[in-house]
Amino acid sequence: MSTLLPVADALAQVLAAAVTTGATSEATLIDALGTVLAEDVIATIAVPGHDNSAMDGYALRAADATGPLPVSQRIAAGSAAASAELA
Repeated sequence: MSTLLPVADALAQVLAAAVTTGATSEATLIDALGTVLAEDVIATIAVPGHDNSAMDGYALRAADATGPLPVSQRIAAGSAAASAELA
């Protein structure tokens, strides 16, 4: 059974095996497949341009849920929810 390699030793091995050329070039998105970026890419605008959530569900205390819960609202991304009460 082999022992785990200390992090410092593993990092040293990775850095020793890394190959850098120092050269850069420009490429189209299609031609860039399999290459590595030489600098950060920063978006000039926020996308999407509004609040957006891919989550849904309920937040409640389990002791308060005694049976099935109805869907009381459908709230689109960027919209505000109306008040809701548990029956």
